[in-house]
Amino acid sequence: MEIEFIYEKENPLLDRTELKIKVIHPSGTPKFGEIRSKIAALRDLDNNRFVLQSVKGVYGSSESLGEVRVYTSHESMKKIETTYSLKKNGFIEAKGEEKDGE
Repeated sequence: MEIEFIYEKENPLLDRTELKIKVIHPSGTPKFGEIRSKIAALRDLDNNRFVLQSVKGVYGSSESLGEVRVYTSHESMKKIETTYSLKKNGFIEAKGEEKDGE
């Protein structure tokens, strides 16, 4: 799996940087967690400060397009992001409780 960062925009009003990515995957769309891990490694990001907002496959190709939001702090992220997005990225457990240590 390869990840290309195709667009980057600062959004000071929401205290974040918005990224558009292209994920190239020769054998099926990778799992959400795998993509998050690869982004964190490539950009040297703290896992507690960014969310992978969406990943959508491009019909008929081995590519997907996604959106990443990198916040300046974990608190800013929790204030702005929806509960659904925080659950999807593993910050909130299904019971509605926040994970320990985060």
